[in-house]
Amino acid sequence: VDPYDEPHAVLDLRVRLSRDLLAAAVEDAGTGYYDREKDPDEWTVEEVRAFAIMTIASTSSLELQQNAVLMAQMAEPDFHETDTREYVLAVYRAVDRAFPKTV
Repeated sequence: VDPYDEPHAVLDLRVRLSRDLLAAAVEDAGTGYYDREKDPDEWTVEEVRAFAIMTIASTSSLELQQNAVLMAQMAEPDFHETDTREYVLAVYRAVDRAFPKTV
């Protein structure tokens, strides 16, 4: 809110995301916050959820979609960078912990 403008409303948004989109959102904020110094398997559920919200609130849908495609590609068994693939798979595990699949 602009400092000269009074708050007018609070919006709660519900967003339905694929696992790849969630992973891209979480990876973006989580990697930015920890700079890969903390393994995503060690991120708490609360951290993972906050990372998703931060990225979704501040990233364009096009950029998020492009990042989701990259995440899915890096998670493939034949991805050439083993360290990157393992990191990405850890991000997916973090997402699965924080956001169990809904019907």
